[in-house]
Amino acid sequence: MKLILAEKPSVARDISRVIGVSEKCRLNDLIYFKNSQYIVTSARGHLAGLSEPDEYNPAWGKPWRLEVLPICPLNWTLKANSDCIGLLHSLRELMNSREVDSIICATDAEREGEVIFRYIYDYVGCRKPYERLWVSSLTDESIRNGMNNLLSGQEKYKLYEAGYARNRIDWLWGLNLSRFYSILYNQTLSVGRVQTPTVYMIVQRDREIAGFVKKPYFTLMLENGAAYYTKDGENNGNTFAEKENVERVKAVCLNKNAVVTFSETKEKSQNRPLLYSLTSLQKEANEKHGFSAARTLVTAQDLYEKKLLTYPRTDSNHITEDMQNSVTQIAELLAFHSGEQVGKLFRQGLNLDKRVVNNDKVSDHHAIIPTEEITKMSSMNLTPDEKIITDMVIRRFLTALDRPYIYNESESIFEVEGHYFRLLEKTPVSLGFKQYHREDEDDESVEDAQVYNVGDSYFIHDIILEEKETVPLKPFTESSLLSAMENIDRRIEDKDKKQYVKKRGLGTPATRAAIIERVIKMGYIKREKKNIVSTDTGRIFIDLLPEEVKSAELTADMEEILAGIESGAVLPGSALVTIMELITRVIHSESGKVHEKFSALQQNQAEVLGLCPKCGGNVTERQKSFSCHNSNDCGFIMWKEDDFWLKRKKKLTAKIVKDLLLKDKVLVKGLFSEKTGNTYDAFISLGEWTGKDEKVRVAYIMMFPERK
Repeated sequence: MKLILAEKPSVARDISRVIGVSEKCRLNDLIYFKNSQYIVTSARGHLAGLSEPDEYNPAWGKPWRLEVLPICPLNWTLKANSDCIGLLHSLRELMNSREVDSIICATDAEREGEVIFRYIYDYVGCRKPYERLWVSSLTDESIRNGMNNLLSGQEKYKLYEAGYARNRIDWLWGLNLSRFYSILYNQTLSVGRVQTPTVYMIVQRDREIAGFVKKPYFTLMLENGAAYYTKDGENNGNTFAEKENVERVKAVCLNKNAVVTFSETKEKSQNRPLLYSLTSLQKEANEKHGFSAARTLVTAQDLYEKKLLTYPRTDSNHITEDMQNSVTQIAELLAFHSGEQVGKLFRQGLNLDKRVVNNDKVSDHHAIIPTEEITKMSSMNLTPDEKIITDMVIRRFLTALDRPYIYNESESIFEVEGHYFRLLEKTPVSLGFKQYHREDEDDESVEDAQVYNVGDSYFIHDIILEEKETVPLKPFTESSLLSAMENIDRRIEDKDKKQYVKKRGLGTPATRAAIIERVIKMGYIKREKKNIVSTDTGRIFIDLLPEEVKSAELTADMEEILAGIESGAVLPGSALVTIMELITRVIHSESGKVHEKFSALQQNQAEVLGLCPKCGGNVTERQKSFSCHNSNDCGFIMWKEDDFWLKRKKKLTAKIVKDLLLKDKVLVKGLFSEKTGNTYDAFISLGEWTGKDEKVRVAYIMMFPERK
């Protein structure tokens, strides 16, 4: 009998239904399905991970000490995530049972999916042979095809090795350097392989904007829209830096004849946009609907699990040749959504050229497209976000199958007293993909361009002189930040290093959203309306770090290592040695430094409200809580939206927290009673604090309520 292990319960249910496994069983808290051939069950995402430092060596635990750094386990071990111990115990019993002969890995078909499966497989001590189900969508047909074409367990083993190495590299880099800088500056600081270069980019952009000096420039334009123009690029082509120069040219040309010296019309085309990758979907959802990258990813993942869209965590904008027939079928099915456009596409023929179909540009997963189940969306109770994302993917899918936009570009050059003016006009010939989505494009075309013949002339009654100012770069939005992370190679000068980040970028499509959210939570960056900007803390933090810890080149170096592991050219063990050498060099070179920015970082700290009752550290206010700021991160936390305060319609303020930390009891006025609908005053004191992984939830004790 074969045991199929999916990543989520919903996927296990789909696989069970498709392959005809219907008997539902339970082993403790684990649900599985069974017949004479298969057992189908699931994890719930990450059940196990790398052990904590103190589990390898008690000296590596709290309090953190400089003398033990850098730390590196000799033999890496796994630990169960705290809320998954029971589930892993049940999986151990099931996977190692006598009736199971082999395993089928059915976790998400990506590097992280490989890691999730292998961590479970190794943690439960399973030694049975396994195969790989590799699918990009959860439709019935895709699952059936995948089950009929299972891969050997070894076929994706290098992908797992790269993922396992990435986990260990991130563990070593993050834990060692975060602890080192936290100890050095007596602050809780977080250094990450990907997150720190991301903050660095934002800080650099903000400083470029802050240091930008506006400069005036001037333009000239004839009445018909022709702009001042120089063939050799003098004056920036069509602008003037000095007002005297532009006024002189205007005076020379005004009330003179303009003679047409060149006139030509060429047919040109604008190709339709590519299919969506995760990053391009996140960027457009942010630009048009204000979605965060995390919000888009969660929505797309939900739509994948509802079988309406294909796998979202992809960096590809293309499909493979073997998908052409299914793409045609999906396009036909979309008549319910966009009947007129679908009819047009089939009358002219689907445009399945290399812009859509390209095996060389598909790695683990193809672009995000609708599935054969898309017609069911009208009967589903989709959320507003799900409707928006589904509509975007459908529109992009149909647009990518359309024809290019064809237009005539007319260029005319006018000579006036030895000065030249250039007019460019676009006239539509065939709208192609723009026919249904012209509102999405910056369309500057005209219905009928004016025809000029060489030798024609006309009298100039007026010339428009405009004074303008240069503008700085715009602050990052979530969309432009995603683009910068995706194209991090543009910030790397070393041509050899560029290639290793050109394909993947900074982070992966699946992790960028979480990275952005994490550095926001750490207080290094923040959202200001649609913009992403650095904070004072973020800028000071970046100034503390040497270039090799925060630069994009760091990412390129590490991606080169991971690519080598994935291809088999680099051994994982040698990769870890390389990383440890770099970490050791940083610690040795930075140890003992008293950075001039240290006092600024101290001053930038939030007001200390009192001492932590758990460890004696400083308690400060954060975005969603009041918590201990000890570099040892003891975990003491008072949530602003704790049920205790929400239920009583009272805001937990810094003043209340300060009093609670200082006094045995505090009189809090205006507490709401759900029972009576009235307010009352009561004395509140701190009770016990309990929680998982040392993260605490404060219990409040209420005494002597006085009803009004």
